[in-house]
Amino acid sequence: MTAPEHLDPTVSGAPTQGGALATLLADGMTHHEAGRLEQAGAAYRRLLDQDPGSSDAWNLLGVVHAQQGNAGQGVRCIRSALAIREAPEYLYNLGTALRDLGRLDEAATAYEQVVRLAPDRADAHVAVGALHQLRRRPGDAIAAYRRAIAIRPDSAEAHSNLGMVLQEIGPREEAIAAFSAAILHKPSHAEGHCNLGFALQGMGRLGESAAAFAVALAFRPEFPEAWSNLGNTFKEMGLLDRAIAAYRTALAQRPQFAEAAGNLAMTQHYASECGNADFLTTAKESAARLGAAVKGGTAARAFPNTADPDRALRIGYVSGDLNSHPVGYFLESVLAAHDRAAVTVHCYANNVRRDALTDRLRAQADVWRDIVGLDDGTVEGLVRGDGIDLLVDLSGHTAGNRLPLFARKPAPVQVSWLGYFGTTGLPAMDHIIADRHVVPPGEERFFTEAICRLPGSYLCFTPPSDSIVVTPPPMLETGVVTLGCFQNRAKITLATVALWAGVLAAMPQARLLVKARQIGDAGVRQTLREQFAAHGIAANRVRMEGESPRADYLAGYSRIDIAVDTTPFGGGTTTAECLWMGVPLVTLRGDRWAGRIGESLLHTLGLADRLVADSPADYVAKVAALARDLGGLAELRAGLRGRLERSPLCDGPGFARGLEAAYRAMWREWCRKG
Repeated sequence: MTAPEHLDPTVSGAPTQGGALATLLADGMTHHEAGRLEQAGAAYRRLLDQDPGSSDAWNLLGVVHAQQGNAGQGVRCIRSALAIREAPEYLYNLGTALRDLGRLDEAATAYEQVVRLAPDRADAHVAVGALHQLRRRPGDAIAAYRRAIAIRPDSAEAHSNLGMVLQEIGPREEAIAAFSAAILHKPSHAEGHCNLGFALQGMGRLGESAAAFAVALAFRPEFPEAWSNLGNTFKEMGLLDRAIAAYRTALAQRPQFAEAAGNLAMTQHYASECGNADFLTTAKESAARLGAAVKGGTAARAFPNTADPDRALRIGYVSGDLNSHPVGYFLESVLAAHDRAAVTVHCYANNVRRDALTDRLRAQADVWRDIVGLDDGTVEGLVRGDGIDLLVDLSGHTAGNRLPLFARKPAPVQVSWLGYFGTTGLPAMDHIIADRHVVPPGEERFFTEAICRLPGSYLCFTPPSDSIVVTPPPMLETGVVTLGCFQNRAKITLATVALWAGVLAAMPQARLLVKARQIGDAGVRQTLREQFAAHGIAANRVRMEGESPRADYLAGYSRIDIAVDTTPFGGGTTTAECLWMGVPLVTLRGDRWAGRIGESLLHTLGLADRLVADSPADYVAKVAALARDLGGLAELRAGLRGRLERSPLCDGPGFARGLEAAYRAMWREWCRKG
């Protein structure tokens, strides 16, 4: 979305005194148009010293203040202009300054007054639409952008912004058409090319997406959003080194770019070249940026929470993934099982997309607050007003996170759990929940938080509601072993290809099925074929499939005899799902949390000896051993779902009691410290 980035540094057209005063105004505007804001402001102040009734001077001085980052002073000056005379230019500038202060309702009122006074100002309709987007009113935003386009059919900004709304709520094809219209009317419109790249990325057309971002950057090399989005596309394509380089470029251009910092932190976990020390360093750098951004905030304020170690606790869960997402799948049964005599559950939902799982989670919460579009100060006020004792981050450095909120320390105890697999790096984050497998003793030095290890796995799986039966191993009918992996392309690193190629070389009759959303892109498929070919694996031994509906995706496990895990970033949700579908998975013990989730799950099921490998050679041996013992494989497959459902991994009430005990210990520690 392109909000009204530029204020309107023009005069209203009202009569102005002649002579020296007119010269001062013209002098100020000359400096202003040239970007010399200090000189422009000085000229406007000299004019106001001589003529305090110059509304144009008050307005333009307000514009200078806002452009210098002092929107509050800008608002005061522009209101002085409006007190003298109402003009569309003044109201437009007032709306923009109020928007920059986060005072969205007041900004909307100002922009709507512009539309009333000057209905043919397309930029005012665009500004109204942008505010509707920020306030999560997509229908109103679309109507405003369409009115702007009716006035100015060649408005690239209006077409591009319209596409961003359609990208969220409508068919992606309509969004692409809007972005294409923006580019048609203004081929050099970098935002349009960037937005087109984002839409194409969402459709899995990754090669086209990368090309669109490249065009955007050709027109505007200093474009951190485009660099960060290009990094995301490179990650989806499995080009991790290029993704990391793109994120670093975005951060070099905008050091406080939290989203790019999170993307970098996330992507490093996929890369074999990065390790725990790198994750810590990057997280600390990101946290330092957040700390600088909230400096002077409310972190030092005292908490009114009663320091009673045994009273019922108010728990707040903050996430951008309270929908059909791994976080939602692992949270659902826990939320339902919380003991309401021990805890009250508040959910702070930062997710744009809502679905049936969102509705179920909402029904299980005692208090639900949608915080999308709300600034961190406002959400901090909600958290403090709700009296939250423990605020739980379910995102870490993933998309939709609210780590800047946690940096403000709105709750006495702050905890990271579930949505990430490493330190947040935030000094304000007190604890992180893990288990002895994902964070073995001795690795505390890689975390800024205190490690809280649950006695079992740190995950609790909610089985799918789809009634899909477990089938016998397909090799009983085909006579050929089918290996499979349904994880995203970024996890299929060169190390993973080498590992799988070793298995295929040792089992010449075996075939591999790889299924992922990104594999719908022809370029991604070709790159994978070439990577396997480099190890001597023929293309006809590796079958590739793209995205499918969830029920079809789960049913796809009936075509796999043995699942093979990725490295160094292994499966989490996909591992739990394939085990629920009766497919045993062999995993390689990792050197990082993200590479040990499978180990944690398999230990909980009592299958680590058979399915967790200590080395690539052991990995090959364990896969081959499963394939040779067809009877044992069929027996394991038939009983795997029941084993999972009877295990602590699916015991929502038992897990919730353990989690509540951990929360209680954290709370008592805070009470002791006073």
